Order: sequence, then C-alpha cells, then structure tokens
Amino acid sequence: MTFRPNLIDRALLAVAPVSGLRRLQAKAVAQELIRAFDGASRDRRLGNWRVSANGPRAEGVGARDLLRYRARDLDQNNKTVRAAKLQFQGQVVGYGIVPRAVDSRKTLRQKANDAWARFVETCDPEGQQDYYGLLSMTAGSMFIDGECLHLWLDKDGQPFSQIRVLETDHLDDSRTLKALTQTDRTGDGIEFDKWGRRLAYWLWPVHPGESDVIRIPGNSERIDAKYVDHFFHVARPGQTRGVSWLAPSIVGLRGLDDVIEAMIWRKRIEACIGLVVRTPEAQGAAPLVGQQATDINGRREETLSPGKILRFGPGEEATAFEPSSSGDTLEFMRSQLYAFCATTGVAYHEVTGDASQANYSSMRAAKVAGYVLMDLVQWLVIAPRVKAAWRRVMEREYAITGDKRFLDVRCELAMPVRPWVDPLKDIMAKVMEIRAGLQSQPDAIAERGGNWEQLIGEIQSWIEATDAAALVFDTDPRKVNQSGALQAAQAAQAAGAAGDQQSAKS
Repeated sequence: MTFRPNLIDRALLAVAPVSGLRRLQAKAVAQELIRAFDGASRDRRLGNWRVSANGPRAEGVGARDLLRYRARDLDQNNKTVRAAKLQFQGQVVGYGIVPRAVDSRKTLRQKANDAWARFVETCDPEGQQDYYGLLSMTAGSMFIDGECLHLWLDKDGQPFSQIRVLETDHLDDSRTLKALTQTDRTGDGIEFDKWGRRLAYWLWPVHPGESDVIRIPGNSERIDAKYVDHFFHVARPGQTRGVSWLAPSIVGLRGLDDVIEAMIWRKRIEACIGLVVRTPEAQGAAPLVGQQATDINGRREETLSPGKILRFGPGEEATAFEPSSSGDTLEFMRSQLYAFCATTGVAYHEVTGDASQANYSSMRAAKVAGYVLMDLVQWLVIAPRVKAAWRRVMEREYAITGDKRFLDVRCELAMPVRPWVDPLKDIMAKVMEIRAGLQSQPDAIAERGGNWEQLIGEIQSWIEATDAAALVFDTDPRKVNQSGALQAAQAAQAAGAAGDQQSAKS
C-alpha cells in the first residue's frame, strides 16, 4: 500500500518542518519493517522501479499509437517480424476457420451451408479475396496493430452482404470521454452505454494516413455497433482497445537490429585492408591510395575497397587494423529470438528457418507450447466473430427468402489442421482418438475443412463407380486389409465379376 501523509503529518510539516520530516521518516521505516512482501519494498534494489496505477484504457491512450507505428516499421523492415506475422496468420487462420450448420433438419442444414458458401465467395467489396482471405489479413493486422475492424455493408438492398476490413486508424480517437447523454459516453472513438455495452463506432471513411492521396471528409461517421466487428485480445478487464502483440519485444527487436547492423559492418571491415599510415614530415604528402576526403577537423581520410592492393611510399609505416569479434554473438541473438517467439506462439525454427538446434522432440515441444497461444487467439478472439458473421448471414438469408427458420440455425467451427513434425504419427493418433470415442469422425473431417455429409456422398459415388468397373484399390478397406492383401471373399467376388464381364464381351 502506498505511504501517504495524513492530516496530522501535514499540519506538523506546516508548523515544524524538521519535526514533521522526522515523523514521516520514522513512519516510512516502520512501514518497511512490517511489510510482508519483498516485492513491495522500496530499498535500493527496487527503489527506481517505476510503476503505474492507470486503468486499461488510460494505460493505452498515450502509448497505443506509437507502439502501432513502430510495430509497422518493424513489419516493413525486420525480416524476423515479417516471418513471425506470416506464420501467425497461417497458424491462426490458415486456409480458414470454417463454420458448419448445426440443426436437426438435414435440408435446412444444407441450405444454410450453401448460403454461407455464397457469402464466402462474394463478401469482399474489392473482389480480391474470399472471407477466409479477409480473416487471414485481419489476423496479420491484429498481430502488428493489436486490433482490426470489420465493417459490414449492405448491397442491393440485402443486409450484411459484404465486409470491409479496416485498420484501427479509422477509429476517430478525438471522440474521447465526451458525454453524449446522462448515461452514454464515448471513449477512443467507441460509444458506450453506462454498463459498457458498445452502441456505435466513430469511423473515418478514408484512412487518415491517405490524406495526401485521397481527400478525407471533414467529420467521422457514427456507425451502429451491429455493423462492426472489433478484433482484439482482451488482456485486462475493462479494456476497450487492443495493443500491438509486439509491444513487449519492440525494444529488444530494435536493439537486435543494431547488433546485426554492427556485425554486417564488422564483416565489411574484415573484407577490407584497414591501415593507419604514418608519413614522416620530411617525405611530404602520402600518395593517394583510395577515395580521399577531409573531415570537419581538416584531417585527410582515405577509404579502401575489398581486394585493393596498397603500395606505400618511401619512409611510410603501416599498421594493420584488425576488428575484434565477440564469440557469443550468435548465442545472444538466439536467446533474444527465443524470448520473442515465446510471446508470439510461433516456434523459433519457423521464424528463423534455423533448425540446427532442433530435433523431433524439441520441435514438437515448441509446437505444443505455441498451440496454447494459438488456441487462445482462435477460440477467444476469432471464433466469436466468426459465429457473429454466421448469424448475420442467416439474418440476410431470412431477409432474402422469408424463411424464419434460418434464424434458428447455429454453427460449429472447424479450425485449420495443424501439421505435426511426423504426419504418420499424427494420423495414427487421430485414428486412436476416434476409436476411443474422444472425437467424432465428423469433427475430424471438419478439422480439414470438409463436410461429412458431402464426403459420404462422394465416397458412395466412388464406390459405385469402382464396383461397376470391377476395380479394387489398395485404399478400399472393404476389399483390402491393412497390410494391403486382398480379402478372400472380396477377391472371389472380384474374380467372378471380372469373369462375368469377360463372358458378356465374348
């Protein structure tokens, strides 16, 4: 608990400052003696530790924008961050987080799935991507900026037909803590009621950073909250905006860039002939051996290129310049990158491409640890918005068809398949899960982006076609056992079918 002078202390300070200071000092010492937690002490170990009592909103107001701009610069210029971002997108969204209709009526399920499929293909107003492409772009933006927005648009009189993905810059931050009524308020461009429920978003129609290219209207627009999905990870209760995932690593990554730059320059110097030439005054000026220039102090400087041969004048003395190297530089860089990868959920070898320090066990352990964070993002950040998108599409289908049953159709989500280091072991483990009843086969099929009803139809059509042609494939468990041997009964049946066909031809 923070030590604060009480009313008596203040009064004593006013009439007798020396006595008042002694009293405060004694109270401070006594408070330290009775404190139970070393982490709350103010001795020389922790005395310079600056902390903040700000709430989640106040904490982000002054830092959010600068963190975002610096993170974007790293994304543009730091290959490690770019690789981590792409891996994050690929592992969180992959080829899509696919919803599947859940309803007891098979025909209605099929119609709902068809409606979703049509929306997926036509939801991008620019016509460049489908819904899953927009979702992947959203995950990448959330990784760098900490948040991203989906603005739902109507088209041809049909509600919730398309989605415009917006960077967080579109939020009008100038609309902050302005009371609209006695109950409603606005903070960071978002309008809330007195219980914190989101009522609306104040958005710029054009990205503010495009002001020199596209003219921006004078005022932001109020958009009802039902048309906006706000993607961000809620780290603290009451948090209303997201913060860049790179926030804990920005300082370290910037310093790592400086270390890499220093190593590059050291290698450049090593490739050159570095010399310090001392010329006796009696011999006159030294001959020009490289590009010559004069510094601000009037001293002449010459540069050499790698492989250049230097010839000295008479009486000159040359001393070779050999830059020293640090033997633990690579280990230091690895330790920093390990720490960075731990905050992103992406394995070290996936970000750097360096698998020299890994084996099967370490790779699998790294993936399992990373999947904990990926699960958090997939199920707690992305999944609720995908389910909200499903509900909007069902509302649109109801508006189009007038069939109110669409409003009752819910969905379940299939996350993208996560490849392991050894795919064979992964498949065998999945088969064991299904046989033990830990997972249903429809769920396993959905993980790969398939629909079990469609899959059964395809398999039935394939079986009918192969039986009619009297063909037996090694992948047909009805006719071939696990070791690849033809089942006896099926072999006789296949032979009889082949004989009948031959007789018919004769």
